[in-house]
Amino acid sequence: MKGMKKLNKAIKAEVAKFGIEKISMGDWEWRMDNHSIEYTLLENRMEDIFFLKFVKERFGYKPLNSFMLSLFHEIGHNMTYEDLMESDVIYDFCQAEKNRIEKEMASIETKKQAKKLEYQYFNLPDEIVATAWAVDYMETHEEEIMEMWERIKKEIIEFYEKNLDE
Repeated sequence: MKGMKKLNKAIKAEVAKFGIEKISMGDWEWRMDNHSIEYTLLENRMEDIFFLKFVKERFGYKPLNSFMLSLFHEIGHNMTYEDLMESDVIYDFCQAEKNRIEKEMASIETKKQAKKLEYQYFNLPDEIVATAWAVDYMETHEEEIMEMWERIKKEIIEFYEKNLDE
């Protein structure tokens, strides 16, 4: 796609101060092996709607938008991983639960079942700590987050404009 390198570079410039070394389009994920974040531009996905609702219910916080919440959640993994995962027990538990949840997600039939599994995922130790970090940072740096979003949004719009025909 046209302009993807430029978009990735622009987002990386915004998050480099948090130790993020690489940005690429994919699905929301933080990779510990190379301190990278994958992001998506897809909107209104069920998991994103549940995540926004979860954050409002659990933290009493309404973020600017799901893109910035998800971005800072992934940054939160980078910022909290070493402290949280000093214990192999915690890491093994989180991985086992993620595998279980992913397996159960494959056979869900209702929105209620999906929400239950998503909330289990959001409450895993590594996930809740990353989200708490994100919420805290976003609440205490609102102006910075707004300015960052304006710069990222500008690049996203440019990216879409270059790819309207695709």
